[in-house]
Amino acid sequence: MTQQVVQYFVSALAISQLLFIGTCYLAHYEQQALSRLVAIFSICLTSYIILVMPVTQNAPLAFQQIFRLLAICAPFLLWTISLRLFTDQIETPAWAWLVLLTYTTLRLIGSAADGMGRELDDMTFAMFNYLPQTIMLAFSAHAIFLAIQHFSYDLAEPRRNLRVAFVLTIGLLVCMIVASGFLPSRPEIVRIIFITLIFLHALFFNVFIFRLHKKSAQLTKAGEPVSQPNIKTFYSRADKTFYLHLNATLEKDLLYSVQGLTIKTLADAMQVREYMLRRFINQTLGYRNFNQFLNEFRVKKAIEMLKDSGESSAKISSIALDVGYASLSSFNKAFKEMQGITPSVYRNRLVSS
Repeated sequence: MTQQVVQYFVSALAISQLLFIGTCYLAHYEQQALSRLVAIFSICLTSYIILVMPVTQNAPLAFQQIFRLLAICAPFLLWTISLRLFTDQIETPAWAWLVLLTYTTLRLIGSAADGMGRELDDMTFAMFNYLPQTIMLAFSAHAIFLAIQHFSYDLAEPRRNLRVAFVLTIGLLVCMIVASGFLPSRPEIVRIIFITLIFLHALFFNVFIFRLHKKSAQLTKAGEPVSQPNIKTFYSRADKTFYLHLNATLEKDLLYSVQGLTIKTLADAMQVREYMLRRFINQTLGYRNFNQFLNEFRVKKAIEMLKDSGESSAKISSIALDVGYASLSSFNKAFKEMQGITPSVYRNRLVSS
């Protein structure tokens, strides 16, 4: 009886923090799809808490299935949020929606069979229980991977900090919850511990997001890069001097063509602190990550080579290597992102004109 009271108490605390997350995002980012995803995600985690409450265990199966459906969607939503936050990819791939439909269907069928007291053989049990749990765990783990990936290349300091908080709180929490589904049974004390962890993680995340409130724009929107011709728009002579020093360093010994060039290597070559260079490229030039800045610089160099009469007959693959790309496919991708067309099409237009 005492454990049930404790569980209800910590459940109320956890639900209050989760609903606070969803409400704050909806209020602050009301015009953005990300806010709606976060709000739905908070509802899904809330549904997990409701699902493991003692009172829900005796509820009708249809009632349980509603909360179960919401709860098992949480890893997918976590992955989708991570995709938008840390890769700037707005559209969720079609295959991901298909995977979501597949594993939720399998999991609901398995839980329905279990709720009706039907015994499943090992193969069927693995298909309807362990397989969807594995897929859910894969979504959760990949969400953490996306948050960790390219940490050193991310130039927006608030988002760099968010990556760490995201991994240590929501990411690991969902992974632990999903992993616990592989256990044959979960004692009531284990449920209390999980719900307490949800409360603590959500509380920490809320405090962290509140501290980033004034810099929230850097978490969700990409700035417009300042191109080289617009150097006159810099507000101070110091910015212009730093910008010229940056370009000169990249040009010196063709540093921009070094494959795997990092912002630390560039800062060392400029003899400036890394955080100063990161802040300048992000806040002054408007780039969200170092790869975006470097790709634009390299593509501009490639365009110069394509325009030059002496280089017009050069192989595009050679130009790709000369400007620092390890493969032609990565060069084509970067070039198309910057110019909207492939290098070969661009050169054909130059020739025809």
